[in-house]
Amino acid sequence: MNAPIGKADRRRARLHPARSSRPALIVHTFSEYTHHIRGGAKRLIIDADPDLWFDLGHVPHGVDVKIIGQSCAGISGGSIAAAGRCFLQACHRARVTAYEFAHVEAFDGVTIEARGKSHIVGTDHAKIRAEDQAVVFAHSQCHVQAAGHTLVAATDTSSVSVNGDAHVRASAGVHIIGVPQPRNLSIEPRPISRLANQLNM
Repeated sequence: MNAPIGKADRRRARLHPARSSRPALIVHTFSEYTHHIRGGAKRLIIDADPDLWFDLGHVPHGVDVKIIGQSCAGISGGSIAAAGRCFLQACHRARVTAYEFAHVEAFDGVTIEARGKSHIVGTDHAKIRAEDQAVVFAHSQCHVQAAGHTLVAATDTSSVSVNGDAHVRASAGVHIIGVPQPRNLSIEPRPISRLANQLNM
C-alpha cells in the first residue's frame, strides 16, 4: 500500500511539475538542443564530445539546463548548472551553479555558486560564492565570498569575504572583508599575474 502524499509533496509537485514528472532529456549535439528547446522541453542535460562548442545564448526562463562530462559551452543569460569536467563561459548576468570539476570563466556581472572542486575565473564584476574545495581566480572588480576549504587568488580591485578555512592569496589592492586567521591570508606586494602558479598554494 502506498504512503499518503503529504501537503509539502503536493505543493512541490504543483510548483515544479517538470521536476516532479518528467525526466531530463540528454542531448549530444547542438541541433538536438535547439530541437528540444523549440519543442518546449523543460529539463535538458548536455553530454557532448569536448570538440563540440554549444553557444547556448540566453537559456529561456523556466528551462533547467545542465552540462556534464567534458562538454564545452557558452551562455549569455539565464541559468545553467555545470558538472563533470565541463568548460563553460558565462556572461551578461547569467547565473551558474558549478560543482564536481567544472571549469567556468565568468564575465559581465555573472553570479556563480561554486562547489565541489570546481575551478572559477571571475572578472568584470562577477559575483562568486565558493565553498567546499572550489578554486577561484578573481580580478577586475570581481567579488568572492569564500568559505569551506576554498582556495582564492585575487588581484586588481577585486574583493574577497573570507569565512571558515578558506585560503586567500591577494595582491595589495584587493579589499579583504572579514577577519581571517593569519595562516588563511597572504598579501603579495605585486599584482598576481600568473594564475597557475598562484593557485598552487
